[in-house]
Amino acid sequence: MRMTLIKLVARPIGVVLIILVSACSSHIPPEIRESLDGAPSVAQVHQAADSYISKKVRWGGIILDVENKHKTSWLTILAYPLSNHGEPHISDQSPGRFIAIVDKFLDPLVYGRDRKITIKGKLLRTEIIKVGEFPYQFPVIQVEQHYLWPAESKPSDFEHHPYWWSYPWYDPWHSPYYPHRYKR
Repeated sequence: MRMTLIKLVARPIGVVLIILVSACSSHIPPEIRESLDGAPSVAQVHQAADSYISKKVRWGGIILDVENKHKTSWLTILAYPLSNHGEPHISDQSPGRFIAIVDKFLDPLVYGRDRKITIKGKLLRTEIIKVGEFPYQFPVIQVEQHYLWPAESKPSDFEHHPYWWSYPWYDPWHSPYYPHRYKR
């Protein structure tokens, strides 16, 4: 009797746990999530690019520009270090820029400026392209896999009195701050 009761209770709990674990599973492709052993960093390639040609890399950063060519899209990316699951960690320091070539059309409005992206691919070559008037050596990557990270939500333009919760009679529609609540 006792064993039957335990089985009766354990099955629904097991099903609930399986559902919860599957709901928490990552939507990030494993190729992006897993690091590459022995892959050179952006800084290493900038120092000695010729020794890393044809090596596989997993780099990420923020998109600076998208240029669509005849059959490819060229992304100019400002590189940042990647977290354990492959997301670029934005900071004040960057190891440099690189160009990622994707063999399909990428809409510049979707792949817009300042969007985070992680790529996996092969180092093809380096190209010297001017940034302003400065000649800059860009590593060029042929992308095999890429992941565009979800856009971060922008803060609301709603402005409210900072102490609204301290007034039990506070009415947001008849506030003395009413004309200044929304940015115009």
